[in-house]
Amino acid sequence: MMNSHPPRITIDEIARKSGVSKATVSRVINNKPDVHPETRDKIRTIIAENNFHPNLFARGKTSQKINHIGLIVPQNISQIFYNQFYLDVLQGILDTTEKKNYYLLFCYLNKANYIEMFEQKRVEGFILLSPVALEKSILQDLLLANIPMVATAKVLDQPDIPFVDIDNYRGAVIAVRHLVSLGHTRIAFFGKPGLTSNYERMLGYQDTLEENNITINDTYIQSVETSSIDSGYAIMKDFLALDHPPTAVFTACDIMAFGAIKAIHEAGLRVPEDISIIGFDDISLSRNMDPPLTTIRQPAFNKGALATEMLIDLLSKHKDVQAKILDAEIIVRNSTCQARNDGK
Repeated sequence: MMNSHPPRITIDEIARKSGVSKATVSRVINNKPDVHPETRDKIRTIIAENNFHPNLFARGKTSQKINHIGLIVPQNISQIFYNQFYLDVLQGILDTTEKKNYYLLFCYLNKANYIEMFEQKRVEGFILLSPVALEKSILQDLLLANIPMVATAKVLDQPDIPFVDIDNYRGAVIAVRHLVSLGHTRIAFFGKPGLTSNYERMLGYQDTLEENNITINDTYIQSVETSSIDSGYAIMKDFLALDHPPTAVFTACDIMAFGAIKAIHEAGLRVPEDISIIGFDDISLSRNMDPPLTTIRQPAFNKGALATEMLIDLLSKHKDVQAKILDAEIIVRNSTCQARNDGK
């Protein structure tokens, strides 16, 4: 059921209700002198009764430039910010908005209010953080309203949303080729395929196994509901309970790799001597793990910064912007090594 909103009152209507000119209403709104106290009180009462928010709207109507960007975050924001990767993306967004003299508004509102914020000129456009975690109807409403926006990740089936993302498929290929080069054939993968990034990483994993004539074992491919240390720990315990556990595991993000390492250590096994682990993201904790984590680096800060620059270009130059695909690179540390006993 759609939310119903009372029609927004205008300055013209406030002036008519008050029996004064628009100029007088404007003077009250902007706290200017030379307005009779009784008239001022009457205008303020009308403004309050009609829930009129004049500041940003009034400036936007006159200058058409308010330098406010909205950051739309999904409802499960606690899960998003639990991952250091998203904090790094956010830092890139914040740094760039500051350098470009823009303000960033965090938007946790329901979908009806995104359109309203734009129409009221409270924001000029939106950055979508983890866009696939948003309801599809929200994305569709934004597209139909022709609102400027840029996403910090690719959205499948939404080619009209410009984005900045890493080459997730290529990153997975690099990760699995590294494990194969070390002699591993029992290679597992787990992630959250509902996320476009994780889905493409899973495809890269599968294609690289086929490329190397390694049979895809469905028991070595597992899905998680949330990307967390706990989910990585739980999936790794399941792998360890198999008759033939994997000798190497590729996780779709670093924090799940941390959970996997914890489960391996608790089982009395060693990383990488018994099981090699490779992650994805290269968050700052990865280099400080025991052992330091081999991973695929994606420039989280740059993703946030580039997405913000793209949106500002879209707003200031009024021209289309192209999606940016960033390169992936492997960072080899001590969590992977030559397979010692990978017999089938």
